[in-house]
Amino acid sequence: MSGGRKKLKLPQQDDYLDLVPLIDCVFLLLLFFMLVGRLSTDERTEQITVPPTKTAMKFDADKGGWTREVVNVFGRTQHGDPPSSTIRIGTSQWSATKRDDYSAYQSLRATLDKIYDKAEKYEDPKVQGLMLPKVIIEIRADADTEYRVVQEIQQILTDTMDLTNMQPKKGYDPKTGKPFVNLDFTTRFTKDQ
Repeated sequence: MSGGRKKLKLPQQDDYLDLVPLIDCVFLLLLFFMLVGRLSTDERTEQITVPPTKTAMKFDADKGGWTREVVNVFGRTQHGDPPSSTIRIGTSQWSATKRDDYSAYQSLRATLDKIYDKAEKYEDPKVQGLMLPKVIIEIRADADTEYRVVQEIQQILTDTMDLTNMQPKKGYDPKTGKPFVNLDFTTRFTKDQ
């Protein structure tokens, strides 16, 4: 015997892996998690409770001389060239059709000042000496209006913006301003003008 044993080579077949049962299992798991996840999402929304606010005051707007003014906002500012937006209170309407055109905001603030001067006032319970109007401002924006525009209108309502450059007022004293703090928000479709 010269040298040892010879290894016998057996012919090997390629391993065949059947993926059909694996795909079936994956789809069943996917279906299961989609159905269970949907149910748990529905249940979770019913369980959410809003924490009580510490700064908001509940008031009855039906009595005590409260009035309601509606600020309608239409248009777009980011898309389109030139951008266009329109602001309307009652029958007064202002439009801006070019960039850095704050004339509509200036006209809005002038109208708000007139509303502030005519409104019945009450003293702010948190800031001594600050008088607030008994006016609820409802901001109605259409679906095309960017939130940035609504945010700028909120800043104009609080009378904290310099309307020549849309920057915060320097050295602002809230007691000398004419802020509106009771706000409501609604959204409408673009076709509802």
